[in-house]
Amino acid sequence: MRRLGEIERKEQRRKRISGIFIISLLLLSTLGFALSMVSFEGQSSAEEVQGFSNNGQYWIYTVGTQKYYFTHHVEEVDLSLYTIDKNLADFGGKQVYVDSQIDGGLQEVYNSLGAYIGRINEACYGECTRDLPEKDCSEPMIVIRNSETPVIREQDSCIFIEGDMKTLDAFLYKVLGITP
Repeated sequence: MRRLGEIERKEQRRKRISGIFIISLLLLSTLGFALSMVSFEGQSSAEEVQGFSNNGQYWIYTVGTQKYYFTHHVEEVDLSLYTIDKNLADFGGKQVYVDSQIDGGLQEVYNSLGAYIGRINEACYGECTRDLPEKDCSEPMIVIRNSETPVIREQDSCIFIEGDMKTLDAFLYKVLGITP
């Protein structure tokens, strides 16, 4: 009988210690998370430059509640090399097609202009083997091509961007009116 009582007491003690340990772990982890968020919000980002912040993948430019995402900071691109007449009003509320040979090109256009353009769809400029609609410059289209020599030019309703993601970002900065 004494042996049975002793076993029950040890079992209760073990349960109490386990319960206290689990509750302490939960409380300390919650407290640690809360303190890390407070210290993170209190410090300004080391990557914040001229209204831009960097999330590790994109440069984010915020105006009011609208956020624009770019691969390159505005100071990394030379906007003076490109003269285009198009601005945001030329795309506003319209169906715009994008043909991009650069990985991430379509996404970059969508991230930056998607809030203003009626619809953005992927299409082919001229003939192609992909299962996409084939378009020409009779409708608004952004044609993005990989090239060693960066060029941005207009032809009818098309904008041809030849270069890399830096060239594409330069075009987007120009259209959005973001300058260094």
